[in-house]
Amino acid sequence: MGFKIEVEKKRIEVVATDGTETRRLIWIEQGKDGSFYWGTCIPKLYFHSSYHASGKMHFSQYHKPTVWERISKFTGSRQLANIGMTKDFDRIKSSRYELKKKLDGIVYVDFRTLRGDTINISLHLTEKGHIEFLQPFLEFLQSLPKVPQNPMVSLFTFTNPWVAIVVYSQ
Repeated sequence: MGFKIEVEKKRIEVVATDGTETRRLIWIEQGKDGSFYWGTCIPKLYFHSSYHASGKMHFSQYHKPTVWERISKFTGSRQLANIGMTKDFDRIKSSRYELKKKLDGIVYVDFRTLRGDTINISLHLTEKGHIEFLQPFLEFLQSLPKVPQNPMVSLFTFTNPWVAIVVYSQ
């Protein structure tokens, strides 16, 4: 078919702490064929989506599949999802953090250091070797009426394309 790539399976999670306990929020995984899968770890907010090596994109059960470019031909940068949630740790009913699956990367968020009432987690794919492609998104954040303070950008270069996770609060 011309779009096959072989990669090692990789998994990244975003976890949060309030200083007392740590909870899982988001997961993202790249499969051996290059496809990406992601979702939340919060039962009432649970969703999962996928971007397949063929280019087919599924947004959970809420949308019909669309077609993007094949992952082997990926260029530029693309936002996969932006997930907003309350910063009230008691209302996030996700499971306590336990290492259940092998992780290759982790984003650790300390809720005590974030201002505002909500936390946003933005998942992106960025062309390998081109971190500058994230700049338009970071500029967009600065244009918001309630400008996020010090967005945290985590870049994972062991996937192809690279995974960027931007965490900010408002």
